[in-house]
Amino acid sequence: MKQALAEKLKSVSFFRDLSEEALALVCERMVRRTVSAGSILFQKGEQARGVYILVEGAVEIYRSTPDGREQVLHTEDPVQSVAELPVFDSGPYPASGRTAADSELFFLSLDDFKRLYREHPEIADAVIRNLGQRLRALVSVVEKVSLRSIPGRVAKAILEQAEKHGAARQGGSFPLSGTQSDLAHHLATSRESVARALGDLRRKEVISTEGRRVTILSLARLVDIAEGERPPQPLQKP
Repeated sequence: MKQALAEKLKSVSFFRDLSEEALALVCERMVRRTVSAGSILFQKGEQARGVYILVEGAVEIYRSTPDGREQVLHTEDPVQSVAELPVFDSGPYPASGRTAADSELFFLSLDDFKRLYREHPEIADAVIRNLGQRLRALVSVVEKVSLRSIPGRVAKAILEQAEKHGAARQGGSFPLSGTQSDLAHHLATSRESVARALGDLRRKEVISTEGRRVTILSLARLVDIAEGERPPQPLQKP
């Protein structure tokens, strides 16, 4: 078990350069958890207890909007660390986390993780790089939600999923991950708004759908909508 875990941990950026001895110590300190889909791992405002390493399943990081809807900021896939930022600034969790599928995680306590990165400064360097990548992703989320209309957000989400499946081309076909409600959570809108936007894209013959499978009928038009649809801006007073 520990050898298999050590091999998986090498996929995590801040464990990658550890010696075999240090990696073995990390494995000794970790606690295995198997969690069913929909389980809350931590909530916004709670004090951080440690770091999770996701080895199977998926974890959604989300926040609630002022009107009560949920917005998924990003989804962690295996093998990846989860919620390491509060470990460094000693602050509370800035968002909530829950499993999006039945998951297997390993937990390293706050004290053990702090001791580890103090003894191995290269871990801190790797975490900083990882946080930089997350910041870039968060900027993209903010742009997606605040600068685009709902049709633009939906078109952008379709493009991103198409790219992930290698299907961002004329006639490209791929399975849309999740339900319309899941997509609405990612885009900070309602399921009804997502359904209307998808229907509009079908009527304009930009895409076709069969169940959850999406086929791109007009890549150029899809890109135009994704990049060009902006919500109306309030008039500036002279």
